[in-house]
Order: sequence, then C-alpha cells, then structure tokens
Amino acid sequence: MPKSFRPPLEVAIADPGFTPSTRDLEALVDLLADDARAKNAERAIARLGPVALERLEARFEEARPPVRGRIVRVIGRLANDGTSPGSGRDRQERARTSLVGALKDPDPKARRNAAIALGHANADGVEEALLQAWELDPRPEMRRSIAASLGKIGGGKALALLREEASRTADPQMGRIVERAVMMLERTASRSEPGRLVPELHAAAPTDVVALSRRGLEELLAEELAGVDAVRDVRVAGPGQVRGRLVGAMEAMFSARTMLSFSFPLPQVWRPDGESEEEVLAASITSREARAIFANWTAGTVRYRIAWAGGGHKRATTWALAQLVARRAKDLVNDPTTSLWEVVIDSKGRLYDVAIAPRALADPRFAWRVADVPAASHPTVAAALARVGGMRDDDVVWDPFVGSGAELVERARLGPYRVLVGSDSDADALAIAAKNLSAAHVEARLERADALVHSPPGVTLIVTNPPMGRRASRVAGLADELDRFIAHAASVLRPRGRLVWIAPWPARTREAAMRAGLKLERAFLIDMGGFDAEMQRWIK
Repeated sequence: MPKSFRPPLEVAIADPGFTPSTRDLEALVDLLADDARAKNAERAIARLGPVALERLEARFEEARPPVRGRIVRVIGRLANDGTSPGSGRDRQERARTSLVGALKDPDPKARRNAAIALGHANADGVEEALLQAWELDPRPEMRRSIAASLGKIGGGKALALLREEASRTADPQMGRIVERAVMMLERTASRSEPGRLVPELHAAAPTDVVALSRRGLEELLAEELAGVDAVRDVRVAGPGQVRGRLVGAMEAMFSARTMLSFSFPLPQVWRPDGESEEEVLAASITSREARAIFANWTAGTVRYRIAWAGGGHKRATTWALAQLVARRAKDLVNDPTTSLWEVVIDSKGRLYDVAIAPRALADPRFAWRVADVPAASHPTVAAALARVGGMRDDDVVWDPFVGSGAELVERARLGPYRVLVGSDSDADALAIAAKNLSAAHVEARLERADALVHSPPGVTLIVTNPPMGRRASRVAGLADELDRFIAHAASVLRPRGRLVWIAPWPARTREAAMRAGLKLERAFLIDMGGFDAEMQRWIK
C-alpha cells in the first residue's frame, strides 16, 4: 500500500487542521524566522503541546529577534493551554516561569509578548512580576500591554497602580485600556458581595413584562397568565410572545408552565444623528425604568451582562457600552461571569429594543426532570398538551408513548384525576419515566406494552407526544403505524373521551381520526424545534 503523501512542511502548516509530529519541531522553529510563515509555524508548534516546551526554551537561548519574540508567543500559548495532549500543571508552571523571565529579556518584543501572555496566567507571582516590569520598562506600548494583563489577573496592588495611571495619563489609548482594566478589577473585587435576586418581592409599580413561548403556544400561555393574579392586561404580542403588566411578585411568572422565559422590556430607543450606539444604549440601561427593575428585585450589588439578540458578541461595542454605563452608574457592575441580570439588546437599524431578564433565578417548575430520553418532550410542550387535554377529576389518563413521563407529570400538576397510566415499548424509557414521576411525587402505573395493542380500561384522556421529527425519519412505516394508533385510540377511549397529541402529518392524521369516529375540537401548529407539527384535541 503506497504511503500517504504530505506536502512540504512550509505548505502543510497553512492548513489550520494540520497536526505536526514531534520530528517536525526543529524545522517548525526554523520557520519562525520566515516572516510570511511565522504565524502558521507558531500555530503548528502550539498543537504539539507542552512536549515542545523544552526544545523551545533551548532554541530561545540562541535565537535573535524577531524569532525571540515569536518563541515567547508560542510559550505563552503552551502556558495557558490546558487542553493540549500531554499537558500538565508542572509543564504549564514551567512555561509561566519562562514567561516571567522573558519580562527582563533584552528584546523589547519578547518582553511585550511575555506581558501579553501572562494576562492569561492567573498564578502566584504573576501580578508581582508584571508590576516589576511596569517599573523597569516605561515604554508606552509595554505599559499598555501590562495594564491590559493586570486587568485580567491583578489584585489590590494592580488596582491601585492603574487607578493612579488613569488619573495622570494623557495617552488616549492608554486611558481606554486602563479604564477597562480598572473596571475588570473592581468587579472582581466586588464579588465578595455578589448580591442576589429576590423574586418573592412585589413590584413597586406595575411593570411591563414579556413572556416567551414556543411559536404556536402564545394563546395557551396568554390563557395561563390571565389566570395569575400578579399579572394584568395580558395579550398576545406576536409569534411566541405574550405581554402583560406585573403587579405582584416576580416569582409569580413561574405559574405559567407553558412559558419558556420572561423579561422586562424597556421603552424603545431611537439613535438620533450625531449620537453613538453606545451612548443611546447606556442611557437606556441607566434609565429610571431600568433602575427601578434592578432596585426592586436585587439585594446587594447589581451585576449584569450584555447580550445581543440573534447571537454574536460585538465585543468592542459591548466593552464600550459597559464602560459608559460604569461612568453613569457606579452601582451597576458589568460581570458576564456572575451576573444576576442579562440586558438583551435587539438592534433594528437605528431603533433598539432593550429588555432586562433575570439570569440568576432558579426555575422551580420542572425540578422533577431528573432523567431524560432522546427527543423527549420539552416540559413546556408537555404542559401545553396537558392544558389542551383539560381536567376532569374522574380522568383515567393514558400516555401510550410515555418516554420520560413529562405528559403524565404535567397532567398531574394541572389538577385532580382518577389514575395515570403510562406505557412504552422501551424498558429504559419506563425506568426513566419512573424516576421523573418519583421526583415529582406523582403515582402512575407504568407498563411495557405496544401502543397499537395495549388497552387500559376506562380511559377518558389520551395525552401523548408520539415519535416524530428526526425520530420519524429513521422509522420506516411510522406514518402507517400512527394511523393505526389513532384507530386503536378511538376504540380504547370511553364516550366523550379526549385524544390530545401532536401530529407530525396533520392532514393525514385528520383523515384517519375522522374515519375512526373522532371529532376535532381544537388544532394549531407549533414549533417543535426546527419543524412544525399540529397539536390536536379530538373527542369521541
């Protein structure tokens, strides 16, 4: 068998997926002298992991600029990479020691690369080494790099130094770097008093709230929230969105079991000519409405993070915005790591929707979900099925595709019933359902059985989420089986009994159900996470 061909090393390293062997190390270090290939060579050496460290240190002793600085940059990667094959704490500590030593190297580029790399090495002695380098090397570019690194790993000494620098620097670039570093260090220092949310407190004044659901479940969510005393003026506001006015405790929002999440919208803002995006958004985040929300439900320090609707980080804008907020309101701490709140920004050209969402808030609704099966019902979908099924205190409820047991748990949460029965052909699914039912303190009879054959006596409600979506595509003849199941379900149900389920093939299901003598009472399309299906309620 012929050997696989590998292009020359200087060509191979241009491929981001290239993985060198240890035999390539010497040649890769040689390529660091090639300005056009140095970056690719650095990346390739770093992929070798800490095994390259000893040889890099030896080559560093004899190297000349610009190779010295490039070797330091690779060592910096090794010092901060805990995922490389063969990496270990002792090797990382050795690499950090090399970086600290490089802070005094004759080559200015090596010193600066060491300072930058040490900003990712939060270990004993690093802060002190950077502070010493600050005194030894007053070059503006070196001090900018040190300031940025101290902001990431520094403590009290670094904070004092940087505050002093902020008060005296005339360098705009240094001013921006120091301001950011000081903000990072101040938020780290304030974590000893992290603050907490107090969802049991009532709104000081009626507060606009937006609750989100899966698309198609808006009406059900609105019905739920309309029955919550703490929420008024409930209305469907758009696909997957329900609005209202919260007049009671924030925790009352969790009364809605079909809800995905909720947030407090702020008034829309428009960016006029001559005003920056950051200025407009900072004014919104520090507005009277926003401050009232933070103050009402936060005990201690208000810690928040910034998120952009539709994904993306927009790091430069986010940092500039956080700095402006800090200047306007010192008591609002931007802290992506331990935030209590999330400020979600939806940019529509020059118009902005800004909402404040509780982030560090435990959702008590689905604590029963201690185990799961592949493609199980999302709890909010199970809650919707139970709600559409309705409640009778004489209900004999059967879920023939019980899966994780979500539908039975949510029907039990809805109100009184006579008995719950769950069946499945998969023994593992039954074991998982048993765990969830136990965690929910719900008693049910679980049976291993074929949904097309099993006939529990006296069934008044069948509520289930059958296999569909990705599962359906892998099961030949599933559509025919579901047609047969509908006919069987009609025979099992007592007169006036209900079948509530989600139909992956709605038109076909309707024909099969009507042939079986069932009458459609309610139907609506819902988003099942990448495809639409129809939630249907049939009555016998």
